[in-house]
Order: sequence, then C-alpha cells, then structure tokens
Amino acid sequence: MATTVLKNASHQLLTLMLVSGFSISALTLSAAAQADTSDEQDQAPSSDTSSDQSGTDQSQQVHPGYYSQVDQSLGALLSIYDAPSEEAAVIVQLPGDTILNSSGEEKQIDDTRWQHVSIGEIEGWVHADKLKAAVPVPFSGTDLPVLGVCGGTEPSWSIEWNSNVVTYSNIIGLLHRVPFQSVTAENDKNATLLKAGDKGIELQMTITEKQCTFTPLDSFVWGEAVATVTQPGQKPVTLKGCCRPVSDGYK
Repeated sequence: MATTVLKNASHQLLTLMLVSGFSISALTLSAAAQADTSDEQDQAPSSDTSSDQSGTDQSQQVHPGYYSQVDQSLGALLSIYDAPSEEAAVIVQLPGDTILNSSGEEKQIDDTRWQHVSIGEIEGWVHADKLKAAVPVPFSGTDLPVLGVCGGTEPSWSIEWNSNVVTYSNIIGLLHRVPFQSVTAENDKNATLLKAGDKGIELQMTITEKQCTFTPLDSFVWGEAVATVTQPGQKPVTLKGCCRPVSDGYK
C-alpha cells in the first residue's frame, strides 16, 4: 500500500512542479507529561524553559540538497513526522529508494537527531541517522546526474535527460526528443550547462545546485534550472523552473 502511495506521489510530484499539487494527511499520536512542584518552585520555570529550549539550542546545519534512506532494502520504509518527536503525527511512510529534499536543518532532541526534509508539498522531520547524502552517478567531470528532470509552471514545461536523449515538452503538447550534445561544469557558479538539439531545435539548460525559487510550493526544493529553447525563425524562449531527482541517477 505504501509503495503504491509513493508511486502515485512521485508521479504527481513532477506534475505538481509543472502544473498542479498534491497533499497527504495522517493520523495524530498524542502523549502528555506532568512534573511535581516543590519548595524550589521559583526555580521550576527556569528549569522547564531550559528543557524546552534544548532542541532549539542544539539545532545544527548540514549540507542542504538531496538525501536518500540508508536502508534501501525491499520493504524498507522511512517515516516522516510533522514535528521532531516520536509522539508527533506520521505524515507518510516512503520506500527506501525515495530521494528527498533537505533544507539542511537538524535538531538534537534528547538522544535523537532529526532532519528537516520535503518532497513536493510534503515536509516534515525524519531520524537523521536513517538518511545519507544522495551521491549522483554523474556525467564525467561534473556533478550532474546522468538521469534527471527539471520543469516549471509559468509557462508549464519540462526537460528530461539521459546520456543519449533530451526530451522537451510543454503544456500545449509540443514534444521534442533531441540528441544529447554535451555537459559542462561551471564551477564558479556551482552549476552545470547541458546542451542538446538538432536542426529543428536547440536546447540549453543551466542547472544550479541551490534552493530553487521558481516554485509555487512553500516547501524546500533543491536544484534551480534556467533553459533556453531556440528554433529557426523564432525568438529564443527562456524558461525558469526547478529540478527533481530520479532515483536511478543516484547511488
């Protein structure tokens, strides 16, 4: 059941980036605790405040970007909570090959480290020790994975690539599959330039490793793209959007 939900969510994620959105709800767990008061009542507020702030005081920052589950065995599930607590609601459980966006925010609550993640409109907290940085299977000399997709909503478009073919499509049904030409690392910009085309269309897209600002989502999205589409006799079109990782492009 969870795998089916993920497949639907993964498919809708790309659609969301290009056209629409999705949401997932979950059951809420609850718990309560109570402390006794004593003659040291004047000191109690200070003690409670210190305890409540311990997670905040121990907030950390790790590298933002794509993360995957450590355990990628068949049937492994990763729970996303709506707060950094075992007693918080579980928003969704995702299979091991899911790649998540991470804002890089971590919190230490008691003996547990929590990391803030998102996928589409879903965002929440996971056990940090269950995550690892997703390492791309890259084009030679770059950090760009050999499989990926970027897209935007104003206007709606997508560009998907592998090491042989680049596919460009838009909301009106225009579809071009053109030969992959080259990728070039732009190290000074922390970006990669991808080129593809034939005699009918030329595509250039710069993918920058940073938080994407070209998205209708409030949640954190990693990977920003600016593409230029050039066709004979037409004015070049500039497109802006965000990127989505493809699990087979990472290890």
